[in-house]
Amino acid sequence: MRNNFVSSRRDKGFTLVELLVVIAIIGILIGLLLPAVQAAREAARRMQCTNNMKQFVLAMHNHHDVTGFLPSQGAFGQGVKSDRFGVHYQLLPYIEQAALKASVDSTPSITAPWKPSAQGDASDGGWQVRTTKVETFLCPSDPHHGQLVLLGANHNHSGRPTNIAYCMADCVARLDNTNNSPYKTVAENGWRVRVGNTRDKGDCSHRSLFFFFNQNNFSFAVDGTSNTIAASEAVAGEYNNDKIRGSMCYYAGFDLGTWVSRPSLCMNTKSSVNPNGYDSQYPIVQHPRMGNYLDRLPLLGAFTTVMPPNGPSCLKYNQEQGQVELLSATSYHSGGVNCGMLDGSVRFISDTIDTNGLADIPTGTTLSGPSPLGVWGALGTPNGGETTSL
Repeated sequence: MRNNFVSSRRDKGFTLVELLVVIAIIGILIGLLLPAVQAAREAARRMQCTNNMKQFVLAMHNHHDVTGFLPSQGAFGQGVKSDRFGVHYQLLPYIEQAALKASVDSTPSITAPWKPSAQGDASDGGWQVRTTKVETFLCPSDPHHGQLVLLGANHNHSGRPTNIAYCMADCVARLDNTNNSPYKTVAENGWRVRVGNTRDKGDCSHRSLFFFFNQNNFSFAVDGTSNTIAASEAVAGEYNNDKIRGSMCYYAGFDLGTWVSRPSLCMNTKSSVNPNGYDSQYPIVQHPRMGNYLDRLPLLGAFTTVMPPNGPSCLKYNQEQGQVELLSATSYHSGGVNCGMLDGSVRFISDTIDTNGLADIPTGTTLSGPSPLGVWGALGTPNGGETTSL
């Protein structure tokens, strides 16, 4: 009787080998399921990015409905403290952030997008208001997801980032109201901007929907709103040669005319060892990209359809106010970036989209007519006369 009872109890147990087999099977199942779980999470993050992109473009539509024109790269007009406030600042009331814009406008210490520079610099709470996180401007796929970004040559102030960049067309993003070249006067406040339109001058005033102080409406997009990119993604920055996403390099050897007409020079800054980084001979600009959504500077809120998605970004440093730039759209999505079309739709565009091989562009080519930069360039131009669509 006793022996039978002991034997019965032993038959109901597991041997060590059986237990190890079960553990191994569970480990294999977890290994198989984990990529699927990660893929599902990224799909959810990408969906949220897509939704935020759509909200951003619809905010442009609402701005147009109220004012009669699209937001300008530099804010101006009644009640604007500084023309350094940019597109994202102007869109705040149209993404349910009217109270935030009102606080920015009414807080005495906020005299510019970067002031007050540090917490405690002002007693009126200006720093807290200026660095308010706006979820609509962010993409959860970016690992920073809205963390404060250090800015300035000495990292002397911080900003709240954005992952949504407005499109500066197929030209070099540039602010230039100091160069000895033709100007026109904007009626609102007398600010002057370039009107020269040759590609070797890098000017976007006749090419971009949102150029500095322009007041363009939808009629400017003669190629059609469904064929024109209004916005895309850009990763918030770091000072790191190993990361093309979020940073940009400068190369003092670039001649402005040569660089603008030879975008392949920017592609050559990529590391031959690390395809996601810059070659160590090219210093990283200390202003990381997308680091302050309030600021008008192109590197902090814009991109151009010159370099392919997730390609390098380059700056002609210490020239033209430091704003002679090739700015790529970037993301942590696999294989491409979300783009918000001017009609409000959102499309995913591959890193391998046609850019015509970044072919050399003859110096002096006017900023009119079809883009010389393939499908990507054509989608960025509102008035190139192309019929390109996706």
